[in-house]
Amino acid sequence: MSRRRRSAPKEDEPQLDMSSMIDVSFLLLIYFLVTSTLDPKETDLGMKLPTTESTASNPVEIDQMTIEVNSEGHIIVDQEVLDTDLEDHSVPLLSAKIGEYAQAAQLTNSQPIVVVSADDAAKGQRFVDVLNALASAGIQNVTITGFTEK
Repeated sequence: MSRRRRSAPKEDEPQLDMSSMIDVSFLLLIYFLVTSTLDPKETDLGMKLPTTESTASNPVEIDQMTIEVNSEGHIIVDQEVLDTDLEDHSVPLLSAKIGEYAQAAQLTNSQPIVVVSADDAAKGQRFVDVLNALASAGIQNVTITGFTEK
């Protein structure tokens, strides 16, 4: 009689289940993507690139208004002398011109931009009169420069 020899059961090679490791790596990837923040320097760029779309929404742009106060205290708007009376602090002609400019800006849906140039020899009160007229018209985009007449 022959003896049957039973072979010992083969021990399985140890295996590592990779599916759980892949799941964990994807979860970590999603976590870091969700919790990361964008670089604020890249997101705050106020740049408008040219497009092929028509500008039918805002076809009219208004130019900036330039107000000058010369050394005598005369107020000049776009090369036109308006108020020369130094005692009148209400500057009626300037206020009317600024009001028209603000209305034109409102009709075209654009921001009114004003540049105020004051001579160094001009009285400070005259400069304040111009700023008061701008404030009463509700214009907030004002650039202030100085100049010296030659």
